[in-house]
Amino acid sequence: MTLLDLCSYLGLGAVGAATANLLLGMLLSLRYSPVRLWPHRRINVFRLHNWTAYFALFFTLTHPLVLLFVKERHFGWFDIVFPIRSPLQPKLNMAGAGALYLVLFTVVTSLLRTSIGQRAWRNLHYLVFPAAVLLFWHSIGTDPALKDGNPDLLDGGKVFIEVCAFLSAVAIGGRVWRRGRGFRPPAGNLAKSSRGAA
Repeated sequence: MTLLDLCSYLGLGAVGAATANLLLGMLLSLRYSPVRLWPHRRINVFRLHNWTAYFALFFTLTHPLVLLFVKERHFGWFDIVFPIRSPLQPKLNMAGAGALYLVLFTVVTSLLRTSIGQRAWRNLHYLVFPAAVLLFWHSIGTDPALKDGNPDLLDGGKVFIEVCAFLSAVAIGGRVWRRGRGFRPPAGNLAKSSRGAA
């Protein structure tokens, strides 16, 4: 495995973890209960959501660092931190850097949620959506071989990213469609279940 392969795999890991995190976040925002609904098991969705965020941050941070050791194209520290003049595809790399900074900011503000307050945290947490757009734009458009900047969109890695982008779009659309309702049962069903429990 070459360093370019490692860089690509870390990028794919970032996309996979970010997609899983987004899907779990959508379920949490819709008040999904894995006990009441499928798979009818006690699963801590909130903890899974947190761990996928940490994995997404780890992969997003380590993915560009590998480029410092690649000899085919010389990437310096400035090209990693602020890649406006990176050796190849600077605009797409700026999108990737933007996604990294938004993911980092979202994770840090989530850790400080009790300090900054629930309302402020929720408003800041919406930054995950522009982060996802930047992440998918960067991931689909970049050339993993660092050759001519023309990626093969039917390559296995690119297809994986495209599927993740599609799933994320569907999840966001479902979240908007069920806004205000979520997965909570109707009020009549809640009253019946509470009477049955008594």
